[in-house]
Parts: sequence; structure tokens; C-alpha cells
Amino acid sequence: MSAHDSRFLFSGGTVYTLNPQQPVADALVVEGKSIVYVGDLSGAREFVTEDTREIDLAGGMLLPGFIDAHDHLIMGAATKVGVDLSGITGTAQVCAAIKEWVDAAPEGTLLRGHGWMPASFEEGTPRRQWLDEITGDRPMALLSADAHDIWFNTAAMNVCGLTKDSPDPVPGAQYFVRDEDGWPTGHGVEGATCLLIGSRLGFFSPEGITEAMKLTVDPAPSWGITATYDAGILIGEKQDESEPIFQMLVERDKAGNLPIRIVGSVWTRNADDVPQHVTDTLVQWNKKYASEHVSVSVNKLWADGTMMSYGSLLLEPFCTGSHGSGTMSFTPEHIEAQIEATQRAGFDMHIHNDGDGSVRVILDAIERVQQRIGRGDSRHTVCHNTLVHPDDIPRFAELGVIANVTPMWGTNYNGVYIDVYEELLGPERVELESFPYGDLVRSGAVVTYGADIPGVLISEIAPLIQIEAAVTRQRPGFRHDRVFIERQRVNLEQALAAVTINAAYQIRMEDQIGSLEVGKRADLVVLGRNLFEIDPHEIHSTPILLTMMDGKITFEQNVNA
Repeated sequence: MSAHDSRFLFSGGTVYTLNPQQPVADALVVEGKSIVYVGDLSGAREFVTEDTREIDLAGGMLLPGFIDAHDHLIMGAATKVGVDLSGITGTAQVCAAIKEWVDAAPEGTLLRGHGWMPASFEEGTPRRQWLDEITGDRPMALLSADAHDIWFNTAAMNVCGLTKDSPDPVPGAQYFVRDEDGWPTGHGVEGATCLLIGSRLGFFSPEGITEAMKLTVDPAPSWGITATYDAGILIGEKQDESEPIFQMLVERDKAGNLPIRIVGSVWTRNADDVPQHVTDTLVQWNKKYASEHVSVSVNKLWADGTMMSYGSLLLEPFCTGSHGSGTMSFTPEHIEAQIEATQRAGFDMHIHNDGDGSVRVILDAIERVQQRIGRGDSRHTVCHNTLVHPDDIPRFAELGVIANVTPMWGTNYNGVYIDVYEELLGPERVELESFPYGDLVRSGAVVTYGADIPGVLISEIAPLIQIEAAVTRQRPGFRHDRVFIERQRVNLEQALAAVTINAAYQIRMEDQIGSLEVGKRADLVVLGRNLFEIDPHEIHSTPILLTMMDGKITFEQNVNA
């Protein structure tokens, strides 16, 4: 039978529903786009007709389709092209890897790369002259591991028209590191510099984005993903440059070949953005770019950058460098104005933060807005939460703020994260505050997970990888890794909720997806093993056998039918 079969019966394994009224069942029936039965097998048999496709779970597991609640699947793969420097440390070693790649690259190749961190270099910052020695007069630029910083050579600087007189996008927050004469050294700090350099070098062309989606959106069902929140299509220096991409997504959905649901964003990351104008754009795009599986309904704001570049605000100073307590991209007043304008228009904020000082500023702003206009049904999300002071943990639940996190970052990611953060913050602060995913869950906060490419590799997007990382606090595939703060582990039930029903709540679709209940859309995934019966270190390698969205099979392999 085809992927468009109208009726399916799943049985022979565990149907894990994420419905607290009926946590587990023996069988489930899909008819058309909806779930029509969840219960025992004898009851399911009453729905069987001659054209019903019966799928034997063979001792495996049926779950709601996974929802990636913070990612950049539309354009993220465009940041993972070229030489991969992930996990390489030491200036000589990094440059050797670049030279090897450049020497092997075909003539005419756009020279680019990714994966470095400031901590990759003994000086804590890269220089364009190091690239010049390798590339000569050919432009080259490399995005950092999280695509918050960019490293470029002199040829790229010239192509982009950068001089010592070029202004920084946001002085002190998003800027070019400069030498004593004012010339850019080749290190751009934070996203505005990445977009300026990357867009002018042609990294984010429409054709490039189309190719990028073949690496992320198209294979998403093979990872069990049925829906995603896209936290910003960053392809140019201005938000408006992403508008044609939403038009393309809507057209693709109407043509019937979009394999996942996409909830998109307008975004704001520059201090001169006008809160009401950003909100007006959201209102307009919400009406203009809408189809059955595509919507634009969230306002994404970058309140700060990253601690690794000293671009986020801390409650106490950094232990390294001369950056004091860091900085934020917006004033508290601006953040508050944007939250209020967005909430008054009936939409939700999704706010990037990295430092504990930034978290407090954001929560304070949300609290002040609620004091003026009430909470209503607002579902504002604060994402990443790399460092959160214990006093602010309970405030998420108290204010109804959703906490979105990336579990892979709560491990010794790339084999260096523990050392990097302990150097930046000191071991005591790391132990007390960093990646407090378990504390947030136990506080009663709604917690959701997102892989957040470009902050991870394409191969690390799969929700099962994030789930294992959350449960073990170790890199999947590295069972003997150092555990990154054992008390922040969560149990499997909590991790599964984060990628299903909690994520559905975040994107305002909990009445349609996120749990296996009669009347909900048939978004589901079949796993080859029961996750509750295996070693947690084997979660990431559990095979996805079938993924379905709206009753349509979007991925299938080795299914017993």
C-alpha cells in the first residue's frame, strides 16, 4: 500500500501516548488525518476494514511525532559548509586543517568553514593574517561553532568593504575586534557581523537555502520529526530578506511536498529596531504566509550573544579576559517594550539568552509587562538558559515562561565544554548555575528541547540524540564521558515530554499534536526499540522505523506490516 493509505492499525508494542489520562495503550488506529482509536487490540479490531494497513510494532514503541522546539532547519545547513573545525584546538592545528581543506578544494570553490570557538586559539581570538597566509587573495570566512562569530581574511574584508572607518553594527555588543589602528583583525563578534560578512560573500543565496533544506528539512522525518519551531531565517542583514523564503515554504506546502510542520518567526537583533514595527511585521506575515503546515506566529529576539565571546550579561564578572560582566544587545526598556507590543498583538516572544544576568533582565521585563496588562494566555519562551541563578529558576513557572534548552550543550560538547565554561566562570559557578535543565523541570516550568543548528552539527539534530543527552548528561556515543553536573539529569518521561506535548504547547498546537489521543492529528513515530527497556546510552542509536504527519507516511524503513 502507498504512503497515502487512509487507515492504519498499530499494535504489537508499547503505545506511549503522553496523555496523562491514558499513558500507555496496546493499539492505535489512524483514519485519514486523525487518530480515531487508542486502547486495547480487541477494540482496535472493530475499526479494521479490508483496506486497513496493519503495522506490527514488533516490541518497539509508538510515540507522538517529535517536535523540535528551537531550530533553524530552513537555513541552518548553510552554516555547515566547508572545512569543519569542530573539536580542533590550538592555532597551529586549526590552520593546518584549513590549509589541508583549501589545498584540496576545486578551483572556484567558495572558501568557507565552521566549527571554531574563541577557545580554539591560545589568544582567545582569531586573526585574518593567519588565513591570508593560506588563501592569498581569495576571500574566506568561517563561522564559529554556534554561528554567533565569524573569522574572515583580508580579501573577504575588502570584498565586504570593511575599513577602519566602518561602524560596528551594535558597538560593544555586535562588533569587529580591531587592532590598535582601528582595522578589523578578522574576528566579527555576534550575529550582525556574521550576516554582514556572510551575505556579502554569498553564503545565504536563495539557491543555497534551497540546497540547505535538502540536508535538514527533507530528512527531518527520518529523525522522527513532524514539526519544528524555526527560530529565525537568518540570510541577510535585515529581517525582510527572509520574506521570499516564507513564500517558497507556503508554495511548497500547498504543492504537498513539505514533510514537516513549520512555525516561523519574525526576528529582531539590532538596537535600532522599533518594537512596534517588528510587531506590525509579525501581524502582517502571520496573515500573508499561512498554509496548512506553515505559519509565522512568533517574535524572536536576541537579548544577548554568547558567553564564549563575552557577549552576554553576567551577575558576576567573567573569570577571564577584561570584559567585566559582559553585555546585552538591547536595553531592558527595549526588551520590555518589545514583549508588551508583541503580547498586546496576541503573539508570543521567543527570547535568546546565554548569561544569568540576561535571564534576570528578561524575566524582570516579562514580570513588569504582566503587572501592567496581565499574563493572559501568553506563552513567552526564554531559550538556551546556559547560566541561570538559582533564585531565577522558580520564576519561570511563576510567570508562565517556557524554558527551551539544547541538551547536547549540557554535556562535555566537542570534548571541551566543561573546561571552557569552568575557565570562563569558575568551577563553583558552573556547578551551581550552568545548563540547569533538571532544576527547571523540577521547579514546575514547562521545558522544551531544540537542537538549534547551527549550534550543533547536522548529524546531531535528531531528537533521540537530544533525549539521550538530557538523560545522561553525556555526549551520545561517549558513555565514558565526564558527566556534566549529574544532578541536572532528567528522567526519560520528562525528556519525552519536552519533545512532544510540552513543545506542542509552546507552539500553540497542543490541541492538535503532541500526544496520541482520539481526535488529534496523526503525527507519530515508530521506534525499533522500547526506550524504557534499553540502556539510556543506546537511545541515540534506536532506529526510526516510520514517521507519519497528518496520517501520511513521511518516512519508512524495515516496518513489519
